[in-house]
Amino acid sequence: MALEVVNIHPDIKINKSRLKKFLREKIKEMGIVIKEINVVLTDDEYIRRLNKDYRGIDSPTDVLSFSMDEDKVWGDIYISLDTARKQAEELGWDLDREIRFLAIHGMLHLIGYNDEDEEGYKKMMELTDELLG
Repeated sequence: MALEVVNIHPDIKINKSRLKKFLREKIKEMGIVIKEINVVLTDDEYIRRLNKDYRGIDSPTDVLSFSMDEDKVWGDIYISLDTARKQAEELGWDLDREIRFLAIHGMLHLIGYNDEDEEGYKKMMELTDELLG
């Protein structure tokens, strides 16, 4: 199982090893086999450009997932640490919890979950909350 966490944010530092360990535990708990997942921690400007280029939305977002293969769990998850920090403050929890939440959300997208409608959104939120514990 190839799982990498890379932080390209210029200012915010996080414990990449702890996030990687957490994700490995959740992957095992879910019973999924992955080929490769890369988690890239970035800033609002970088994720805004990705959001504009790939979704046509010219604004930052919290998390984006890009699947490389429909038949294998293989892809990239981008998380904006700027947006994650804002959301954590608004929700009253720490940045690490918000990053774990967003990483799980992105991983669920990679394994085929979709939150484009209310039913899909509700299911993803339930699973994310369950996995966070």
